Amino acid sequence: MCAFPVMQKLSCLAMLVSALVGCAWGQTYEVSVAGGLTRMSTAPLGSVSAEDPLDDDTSFKKNAYGYGGRLTYNPYDYYGHEVGYRFTRASLRTSIPDADGNRTTFEDKVAIHQAFYNFLIYFMPKGERWRPFITGGVQAFNFANPHITGWTGVATRNYGMNYGGGLKLKLFNHALVRFDLRDYYTTKPYILNPQDITNFSGWQRHQEGSVGIAIGF
Repeated sequence: MCAFPVMQKLSCLAMLVSALVGCAWGQTYEVSVAGGLTRMSTAPLGSVSAEDPLDDDTSFKKNAYGYGGRLTYNPYDYYGHEVGYRFTRASLRTSIPDADGNRTTFEDKVAIHQAFYNFLIYFMPKGERWRPFITGGVQAFNFANPHITGWTGVATRNYGMNYGGGLKLKLFNHALVRFDLRDYYTTKPYILNPQDITNFSGWQRHQEGSVGIAIGF
């Protein structure tokens, strides 16, 4: 007569263990850190000169490096949400004319702070060892000023959109490595003077590749 309650308890315990193992393996939540290369847009940003501006007086150099972190929530097998922060230090060069019109080129590192939200679509369900995905989202950049004498630009906060994809590879339970590629579009920073406002585009494009380690639970 006591066998049935014992069997019921064992069944409940087995179901609970199974559920816990499933949650751990499925990794609904992820915390990750990553670093990598950013290919900055070299598009002209304008000039600090109001009297003799040239569009290509100021621009970023192509390659920069950054690092950051992400918080990921995967409520469903094939969909997820992600927020994150990335810090990039990029090289900015600018040419400043003197009183005689002769231009001198200066260069300095600038800090770029980035916050973003992305929606993820997976090609494999939770629990699979390989999980390729595509993603799209929005972001905000904060471009700090360079330390250059004669610089008259202003630090700006710029907004835009991004898309990309990546791969998550499970190393073992609770740990995975991820590879990400992103393509960012954002408005131009610093509010500099254009040579010809009618031909001056207000958008920039940055590309980012990163490798990271994540803890899932």
